[in-house]
Amino acid sequence: MLFPSKFTSFQESIIYKMIVILETKEKKIYINLLYKKLKHKFTCIDEFIFALDGLYALGYINIDGEDIIYVSGN
Repeated sequence: MLFPSKFTSFQESIIYKMIVILETKEKKIYINLLYKKLKHKFTCIDEFIFALDGLYALGYINIDGEDIIYVSGN
């Protein structure tokens, strides 16, 4: 689920999954390595992609080829 609701807890929401990605201490990391590192936090790859999409849309990350680059100052 994308957003927390009466039926979806905050920990099951994409907003929480976005925070999980941001809490990694890497400045730059390959997308596949990030997924391998965090896949226990996601029920499927779709959640991971939704979370990346949200972070990119909000300007928290940039994606350059296979690399995720965290944008500082957000």
